[in-house]
Amino acid sequence: MIAADRRRLASARFEVVSDARARRLMRTALVAVLAVVALAASLRLVADGAAVADERARLQRDNSALRAELARLEAELELERATHAGLDAQAGKLNEQVAELERQLAFVNAQRARTHAAAPSN
Repeated sequence: MIAADRRRLASARFEVVSDARARRLMRTALVAVLAVVALAASLRLVADGAAVADERARLQRDNSALRAELARLEAELELERATHAGLDAQAGKLNEQVAELERQLAFVNAQRARTHAAAPSN
């Protein structure tokens, strides 16, 4: 019987027959795989989009805080510059007073020296 089966199989024509059911099953499996991949990709995009939105909101908050700090420091710097200019002006006036007082002192010293020089000759 085995020999007869072998002969029958060896002499039989080989035909390639398309199997519609197998193709349909293969297409269904492919569509399912593609749908799962698309779903996973869309979930990833949604998650990334949420992360990007969170990061953007955080960066905007940081930016606002930095702008406020910059405004405060600029105001402080302007105050320091005004104070420095006022102190420079005051130092200039004081230097002028010192110079005037030094001139007056030199004059008084000169007068005193003349008075002392004239006194011994009397």
